[in-house]
Amino acid sequence: MDHDEFLDDLAADFAAKLRVQRQVEATELAAADATEVTLSGRLLASVDAAVEIQLINGESLRGKVAEAAANWLILRLLRMDIFIWQRAIEVVSGLGPAPQWPTLVESRIPGTVKLREFAATRREIQFTTRNQTMKGYIERVGADFVDIVDHGRREAITLAALLYVSCPR
Repeated sequence: MDHDEFLDDLAADFAAKLRVQRQVEATELAAADATEVTLSGRLLASVDAAVEIQLINGESLRGKVAEAAANWLILRLLRMDIFIWQRAIEVVSGLGPAPQWPTLVESRIPGTVKLREFAATRREIQFTTRNQTMKGYIERVGADFVDIVDHGRREAITLAALLYVSCPR
């Protein structure tokens, strides 16, 4: 083997080892990236996509993702917007594979802001917990509760118990 053949062989061996090393690094990076992907990121990347959401109470909702944040989303139906806490979600079908990282603002918008927007519509709204459904008008949104009024009856629903809220558009 002459000098040029030896150098060519050495260069080919180095290139092959470099390819293997890069593949290993790419696999490790992909695995690390996957551990940082959140459901909210997948939902953000699926804005305007049609999805089916199965909830922990056994209900199934179908619509388009209108908005999403760190712990809630708005599902848009033909005549209604539905505010859903992510903790109420069991399974989502129809999400794209890629995530979108939430902006600092998106990650910090509390669900109570959206509930106050629903209150501003002054429409009768449906509130669903794991065990019951109630209708009424939002009177006040507190830090951990929603006050609703229906025909003179006043009730406070804890946000922890609330699965979703349906507001006509």
